[in-house]
Amino acid sequence: MTAVFLIASLLTLSCGEKDKTMGPTIDEIEIIETDHSQDEPAISYDECVAMAEITELMKTKAADYTAASQTAGRDLYNCAYVYASTRDKYLDNPKKLAARIYLLGFRAVYLSPGGSMMDSVDPWLKSFIATCTDLCIDVYATYYEDPEVFVSEVTADACIQKVLNYNRSVTYKERFAGISADLEPHTIKTDIGLGWIWNTNAGNGIGGPNDNLLRVTLDRLEYAYDKLHLSGLRLQEAIWCRYQEMFESGKVAHGDIDQFVDVCDWVSLMAYGNSTEAIWNLSTPSMNACEKGKCINICVKTATNDEPTTTIQPNGWEALLETMQTLKERGLEYECFNGLDMFQFDSLETMWEWVNDKN
Repeated sequence: MTAVFLIASLLTLSCGEKDKTMGPTIDEIEIIETDHSQDEPAISYDECVAMAEITELMKTKAADYTAASQTAGRDLYNCAYVYASTRDKYLDNPKKLAARIYLLGFRAVYLSPGGSMMDSVDPWLKSFIATCTDLCIDVYATYYEDPEVFVSEVTADACIQKVLNYNRSVTYKERFAGISADLEPHTIKTDIGLGWIWNTNAGNGIGGPNDNLLRVTLDRLEYAYDKLHLSGLRLQEAIWCRYQEMFESGKVAHGDIDQFVDVCDWVSLMAYGNSTEAIWNLSTPSMNACEKGKCINICVKTATNDEPTTTIQPNGWEALLETMQTLKERGLEYECFNGLDMFQFDSLETMWEWVNDKN
């Protein structure tokens, strides 16, 4: 978690014959976050269970999921994606949402806060993050994903500054730990102003459209990484699993896993498959190539919003536990392994609430 030091120089202004000393403006306050990852939760397990408002069956299932996906000491940095639909579901009770996330063994949240919530310093946002802080859960703003970020450094900077300005406006318990980026060059199918579109088959070659889009992606991530690290904040990026294979086959000069983790604190591999082996096979090229420690999270998908081949929800709860257990055991054999992510929390919660193995 984070503690804060406010470093600000007092400005002395002259007004007539009197000198008045004034504090810094919000834009002049530098916030340096420090690591509190070894803190103990301020909320007990029993209190958390009460806050979460779960059944006895859900309590048992939460313990089973945590055991399957997490180590005994909660050493894995497991993270869950939380989007607007989940925010809306818990609009009247953000603490309940935070408690439920904790009980499933997650140590961080990729939260889609929306620009207006940060601009208005929304009470829901403050309450949710503060409760997460008390539960030793870090919260990252998923707010570096607009296609305009690829095109304009001004837009990139505006996204970063919005998060920084929010952090300057609240107490340390209510602050974001960093930004969760979602720059996906392989989804750029029309020209957004760069002159290139992605074509997995026809856009390859060094200096080709795919390569250039990956280069711009890395440039924008490095820009955010440098800005955030000045304030002690961290950067995560979600990446497509196919980049590594393209790089190793010489189709592109950019997209190697080590290039990504050089400009991010860690990445989340979108290993979206419908079986344990499919997920693992999507993950291994990057896992085998990575030379940095604790920087790759394998992201499992339980959401059912598109291709059935990309989600494991239809397999049922017991199959989910087996998948997470196997991925954890295999992942721990790699120094680069950092945790197991979930896309997304609400679909996992749906499975958690099932009375039977399958809906």
